[in-house]
Amino acid sequence: MITIEATPIFTEVTAQISETNIEVSISPANTTVVEVSTAFPPLSANSITVVPYKTITSTSLQTALEQLADQNFRSGLEPTGSNLAVGDTWYDTSNDVFYIYRTVNGVTDWYPLINGGADTPDKLDGGAF
Repeated sequence: MITIEATPIFTEVTAQISETNIEVSISPANTTVVEVSTAFPPLSANSITVVPYKTITSTSLQTALEQLADQNFRSGLEPTGSNLAVGDTWYDTSNDVFYIYRTVNGVTDWYPLINGGADTPDKLDGGAF
């Protein structure tokens, strides 16, 4: 329920907002009260639409975020499963190695891109990709 109180001349407006109610008070007390009952549906990421872009094909914000999260991994365990795609990245937190999921000589697997060892850091070569 929304309550609006209005007067031609006022000196103070107070609004109180809760999850299901908005209440507006206007001072001084010589006001007219009008009550409007309306429902605001709860918003969820599933109900927000987005425009697909590049590797994100979903039109739902929730699914688009999930697609984005499925492209980059951070864990001590090697990512597996049917959602892996060439170009995905994985930072191995146990060994400080950054991998890319790619195909080399017909074999698609996780290949090290950057080794976090200070003594033997890997060099990036754009021509290798």
